[in-house]
Amino acid sequence: MASTIGRYPTQTINQKAALASAYNELGKELGSTRLKAIGNYTLGRTIGQGTFGKVRLGTHRLTGTRVAIKQIPKAHSASLTREIHHHRRLHHAHVMKLYEVLATESNIWMISELCSGGELYDYLVERGTLSESEARRVFGQLCLAVSYVHGRGIVHRDLKLENVLLDERCNVKLGDFGFTREYEGRRLMETFCGTTGYAAPEMLAGKKYTGQEVDIWSLGIILYALLCGSLPFDDDDENAMKMKILQGDFELPDTLSEEARNLVSSILRKEPTERLSIRAILGHPWPARFARVATFAGRSSYTGGIFDNSNGQDCFCLVFVTGGRRQSLK
Repeated sequence: MASTIGRYPTQTINQKAALASAYNELGKELGSTRLKAIGNYTLGRTIGQGTFGKVRLGTHRLTGTRVAIKQIPKAHSASLTREIHHHRRLHHAHVMKLYEVLATESNIWMISELCSGGELYDYLVERGTLSESEARRVFGQLCLAVSYVHGRGIVHRDLKLENVLLDERCNVKLGDFGFTREYEGRRLMETFCGTTGYAAPEMLAGKKYTGQEVDIWSLGIILYALLCGSLPFDDDDENAMKMKILQGDFELPDTLSEEARNLVSSILRKEPTERLSIRAILGHPWPARFARVATFAGRSSYTGGIFDNSNGQDCFCLVFVTGGRRQSLK
C-alpha cells in the first residue's frame, strides 16, 4: 500500500505533480512564438538561409522521413509562383525533389528532399580542388540534370556552386529554380538573372540571349572551379569582375589533362553560338571517360512511403493549412 502524507497517498501527489508539469509544458508551447510543426512535419533546427527565408530540418510524423523545409513569408509569394510551377514538374535523379507546398496565413512552406551533403560550394571550399576523377563524376551528374531541365523546355539561369546540393553519398542534386523560365526554340530573353561571377558575357552586356547558352556558360564556370579551386574571372571589385568576363580571358593550370583543358575552353567561349551544347559536353572525351555517370547506390536514399504514387513518379501536392498551429570562392 502506498504511504500517505497527510490525507493524500504519495502516488496521488506524484500524479498531480506530473500533471502540473505537463500543463506547464503545454502552456509554454501554446505561448511560444516559435512554430514547432507544420502540416504532418515537425520543425527542427535551421539548416540554411535563403534570399527570402530560412530552411529548417523537418521530420514527417508518420514515416520519420527527414526533409528540408523552406519557410518564405507570403509577401514574397509572387516570386515563388514560377519556381514552384517548374520545380514540381521535375523528376530526375539529380534534381532535388519538391514533395509538397503548404500555405499558412503568413508563410509558404516548401517541403523538399533533404540534401545532407550540403552545398557543392562548401564541399569545394573544404577540399580546395577536386581530382579530375571526382570532378568528372560531379560535373557529369550536373550536366545530366541540366540536360533533363533543358529537355523539359526550361532554362535554369542561376547555375552556381551554391545551387548545386549533395546528398549523403555526394550525389548531385540541382536546386533553386527561382529564375527558371520556359523557352521556345531560339526565342531570345533579356532579363539579367543569377550571380555576376557565373553570368555569361552577353547577359552582362545587356544583350538578348538564349537561355540554354547562358546555362552552358555557367556550367563552364562551375567546371573551372571544380578543377582549379577558384572562379576564372574572380575579383573583389564587381565592376572589375564584369570587365574580365566581357574580355573572356582566363588561364588554365598545366597540371590539368589536355582533355579537361579542351572541355573548359570549349565551353567558356565569348560567342554564345561557339559554345558546346549540353549534348556535345556529355559526348566530349573527358566526361565520356566515366562512361555513363554512375549515381552512388544507384538511387535516392528514400525508399518509399508518402512521397511515392502508383506510377512511380514523385508525388507533389499543394496544401493550404488554416492556422499556423496545424501542424575562397565568390
